Amino acid sequence: MIELRPYQQALITDIRERFRSLDRTVLVQLATGGGKTVTSAYMVKTAAERGRRCWWVVHRREIILQASRTFWSMEIPHSLVMGGNITDRDAMVQVGSVQTLARRLGKLPPPDLIIFDECHHMGASQYQQIYEACPRAQVVGLTATPWRLDGRGLGAWFDGMVQGPSVADLMERGALCDYKLFAPSTADTSAIATQGGDFKRDQLSKLMDKPSIVGDAVQHYQRIAPGKRAIVFAVSVEHSQNVAAQFRAAGIAAAHVDGSMDTGARDAIVRDFSEGALQVLSNADLFGEGFDVPAVEAVILLRPTQSLSLHLQQIGRALRPAEGKPHAIILDHAGNAMRHGLPDDDREWSLEDRPKKKRGQKSEVPVKQCPKCFRVHAPQPSCPSCMYAYPVQSREVEQVEGTLEVVDLDAIRARKKQELKSARTLQDLIALGKQRRYRHPVAWAGHIMRQREQWRANA
Repeated sequence: MIELRPYQQALITDIRERFRSLDRTVLVQLATGGGKTVTSAYMVKTAAERGRRCWWVVHRREIILQASRTFWSMEIPHSLVMGGNITDRDAMVQVGSVQTLARRLGKLPPPDLIIFDECHHMGASQYQQIYEACPRAQVVGLTATPWRLDGRGLGAWFDGMVQGPSVADLMERGALCDYKLFAPSTADTSAIATQGGDFKRDQLSKLMDKPSIVGDAVQHYQRIAPGKRAIVFAVSVEHSQNVAAQFRAAGIAAAHVDGSMDTGARDAIVRDFSEGALQVLSNADLFGEGFDVPAVEAVILLRPTQSLSLHLQQIGRALRPAEGKPHAIILDHAGNAMRHGLPDDDREWSLEDRPKKKRGQKSEVPVKQCPKCFRVHAPQPSCPSCMYAYPVQSREVEQVEGTLEVVDLDAIRARKKQELKSARTLQDLIALGKQRRYRHPVAWAGHIMRQREQWRANA
């Protein structure tokens, strides 16, 4: 039987408190790898034991199967709703795809509790159908990143939000592993049009599928992460296929998968990767969310994106701890870290609409890249590696094409940690939130204070 960690128990307590406060719909923000499935499975188990019907809803087959394994490990009897079929219509717990559930709404008894996994997809037509068809059910939404790409807040669907520990906190607790980030110069996306809030896919694929870029990814994998199991995030199916072919041409066991493949063949490839028979698994739009293989040691980002959610979800594939895995390796050939910041950077989440970033706007995370040795580090007068002195008037991030060098995470973390440590009172934290230009510094400060109280209570 899986036991909940203290912060997962605290999340459940917070959710129940929201329900007692007459919130019917509650969003739960917890970082990728923090254990959203286990936490929600515990809620489903206790609800079903009290005679309440529960639906656990997700949008990908792989996540359904992973969730089912977790449910059985926690001794939760359940039915699967997927592929157009329902294994047991009378089961108290239904674990299913949003697609099949939306088509079978009249075939199942109405639920008392619905849990939407990856709920940042709320607003999509099939999610909306289920949401509107069950007006009396309590609703819990799970996501690491409560942001829609169009900037619309999730407050349209959720009455309140509870937050789990930050990525940095989870790393300190050992729930996530540390990482090393290597960042190249960013591919020039200035000429790429935007569609639906992100780069236009066909133009992006032509940009990133150049032999020089793909070859560069293979070379840096061989130099920085040789022999490690890595997931590649490509722009398109054709791009992913070409990436896998380039890795194989270099003598590296690699394969491509996508959603259009036969499920049996796809499952066999994923199993080979999980068992170590494959070193590199390249995909297009398949493993950005919910793919849980703790043995993943590296991610290779070959898809530039304007979506913070997609960026953090992809990086999160490598942050799950595993035996013999001291840290994750992130090879960011897409320049996404320069757009969105570091994985464990402090972020302010809200249910409200957010202002859209201007095109080309960089992350607020302050970093510099040395033009001499290519080290990326926290801002300071000189490079910590080669002691290159930056010109006083220079305020731009310098980049040199084709070279990946490690980000100086320690300096950034130390500065941010010291800022938080120095902010001892609620007012200090509010001032720090304003200094960092958070939109809701009071709410952020309150969240940090509650986390500190939980730490002291569990110490």
